[in-house]
Amino acid sequence: MAKINVNANFHTIGGKSVFRNKDTRFIEYRKNWEEWPKTFTVGEFPLHLDIEASCVCNLRCSFCATNYKLIGGKEGFMSFDTFKKIIDEGAEHGLCAIKLNSCERGEPLLNKSLPKMIAYAKNKGIMDVYFNTNATLLTRDIGEKIIKAGLDRISISFEGTTADVYEKYRVGASFEKVVKNIKDFINLRKEMNSEKPLVRIQTVALPELDPTLNEYKKFWEEIVDEISFIDFRDYSPKEHNLSYDWACSYLWQRMLVTWDGTIAFCQRDYFNSLKLGNVNNGDSIRSAWKGKAMNHARELHQKSRSHEIELCRGCDIRALEITKLKKTNKSR
Repeated sequence: MAKINVNANFHTIGGKSVFRNKDTRFIEYRKNWEEWPKTFTVGEFPLHLDIEASCVCNLRCSFCATNYKLIGGKEGFMSFDTFKKIIDEGAEHGLCAIKLNSCERGEPLLNKSLPKMIAYAKNKGIMDVYFNTNATLLTRDIGEKIIKAGLDRISISFEGTTADVYEKYRVGASFEKVVKNIKDFINLRKEMNSEKPLVRIQTVALPELDPTLNEYKKFWEEIVDEISFIDFRDYSPKEHNLSYDWACSYLWQRMLVTWDGTIAFCQRDYFNSLKLGNVNNGDSIRSAWKGKAMNHARELHQKSRSHEIELCRGCDIRALEITKLKKTNKSR
């Protein structure tokens, strides 16, 4: 029987966790986030939805998935009507959290409806509303709007502590401008007497940056709430013919709905290889979550047969985690 290590590619190195909500329902949600994958428990609805507000990015970072083929070869922004369909169904079935982007494919601040989306989700009772951003567009105007809308947290992707390193990887961005945007946003939050959104800064632990993580922590520890890094992964499309006693936690936690309303297998499905319906056609997220395709995938993962699924066979997360486990077990 396969084993799961939840959130194994994410690492906090400074500050305080952005998960500080003391509400009993929130605590239960985070407990289920950890336990459902480990016990292979399928809830009535995903705990979390990745909702792709934007499949357009204003940067071309050298290590990012946006440099490869996008879903269906199309770019676009989610309409507010599509977003409402998703949230309305989710709220009816106890949806706990949403992230307003998929994996690395788009910058949500490019979608002009983003503040309205945040407010709608919060008014519908979604406890944890957040998004990842490169912060190049995090102006005072948009900052005021997302704070007023009730955003719970924000994760800002930022590599290095110098302009040379940052601009080498974040192609199209200005180091000085983005650092100022982040500091100004933190000050704006204070001006507005708001505790939220909590701000996490995170870097990809690229080989060049991995030895400098302590320096990165010191650079940000007096500015943001949490400092973290995620493991570097190879996003280029390929098959990783690895077989191991491992299962992916996503299948018991979350699903993706892309900008055009497509219900996708998971947030790593860059190429939309497993379409499970479309909310704009009246298809149900809950039905897809509990459907044959998802249950079959879960069964294969439980039996350490994830390599039999074409999408999973080419997954960068799967390849990374199995490689890490093999190295760990070999060194014992």
